[in-house]
Amino acid sequence: MKHKLRIWVDGTMLAFQLLTTVPIRKQIEWDDERAKASVSAYPLVGLILGTLMALQWFIFTEYTSISPFVLVGWLLTFSILFSGGLHLDGWADFHDAVFSRRSREQKLEIMKDPRVGTFGVLALLFVVGWRFIFMLEIVKVATPSTVLAVIVIYTLVRLMLGWQVLQSKFARAEGMAAALQPAKTKVMVIIYLIWTIGLALLLLVVSPSLISLLLAAVFFLVIWKKWVNDQLAGITGDTIGAGAEGGETFLWGILWFLLL
Repeated sequence: MKHKLRIWVDGTMLAFQLLTTVPIRKQIEWDDERAKASVSAYPLVGLILGTLMALQWFIFTEYTSISPFVLVGWLLTFSILFSGGLHLDGWADFHDAVFSRRSREQKLEIMKDPRVGTFGVLALLFVVGWRFIFMLEIVKVATPSTVLAVIVIYTLVRLMLGWQVLQSKFARAEGMAAALQPAKTKVMVIIYLIWTIGLALLLLVVSPSLISLLLAAVFFLVIWKKWVNDQLAGITGDTIGAGAEGGETFLWGILWFLLL
């Protein structure tokens, strides 16, 4: 029992080391069991980030006179600092590769290039710019359930990270994504089903209107996986992160639409 608990704790710390800038400096051994435990903790990372974002949203709107523009600017900054810009880098690399219109092999090589090209810069401007616009509009018409929606969005984004790993084949035999191969088990699928169904039931009880966010996340994930597979015949670490960034902006857009 202690051994299993140790693996779960190590896996959770690995998830935070990979997906956040939380200063966990412990050197953790990477093996199959800890890889699985790491992926199982992705939604927990999202839940914690979402809670931190929602708390700030609530405190600033209820107890300060800060302008919506500054509030959204700070929240965006905080979320990017929390993740270290890791997923934004993947978003830029993926779009540089896709819009190069090269062969699959050349696209994979472009994604290894640490430099960001024109298409990557434009993609970053679009994904962050539209997210800022959606969040700004939401702040102006926010309801009490909006705070819960913030938590839901960030939890769903990290759920989508894990589902990409569990349901997709890998474009390369090496790399960060391929290192997560041991997580592709029936047990992990069950864990993610529990996360997903549990979240759905919670929303149905607490705020049924927000179930639309879960349905939107499923829709985005299906479309995203198909596009990535058409382009690269599999996922990479960059496409997993890119899916998180695109999915987050998409969900903010859905929330804005629900509040119209």
